[in-house]
Amino acid sequence: MTGSSTSRLVVLRGNSGSGKSTTAKALRERLGRGTAWIEQDHLRRILLREHDLPGGVNIGLIDLNARYALDHGYDVVLEGIMHAGRYGDMLRRLTADHLGITLHYYFDIPFEETAVRHATRELAREFGVEDMREWYRERDLLDGVEQTVIGPDSALDKTVGQILTDLGVETSGAVPL
Repeated sequence: MTGSSTSRLVVLRGNSGSGKSTTAKALRERLGRGTAWIEQDHLRRILLREHDLPGGVNIGLIDLNARYALDHGYDVVLEGIMHAGRYGDMLRRLTADHLGITLHYYFDIPFEETAVRHATRELAREFGVEDMREWYRERDLLDGVEQTVIGPDSALDKTVGQILTDLGVETSGAVPL
């Protein structure tokens, strides 16, 4: 078992350019200190410089980081593409083992929209739309866990507000994003 009855784990999954990182950043700002933001990209691409392959080392490292933070009193916002076929077993185990609230969200954004969003990011200099097309998985939902699907029409403030409400966090009087 991991975490406590009061710890919170929010998992944000979806394709590149779908808004996961922006949402994670806004959530952490709203939740404040004591919230760890664990990015798949940071651990896989920057720390390990690993390609996203089945059985990759980053999968265990993501799990270890999330559990460590939860076990030490942090809430966790875990975000990344985390394709169901590669990361599903780890995410299902983490969900089953977590003693507190665990919420999963899948950002279901059409490829054309992710390509438009990608063009506005700094990462557009590191990889292009054709790379994204290769990584894109349509509606890559994770079997075995309850998840909320976030569509292309859900603005950032609405998405963050929904997650905060789902967590039971008071949102009245909250500063707009």
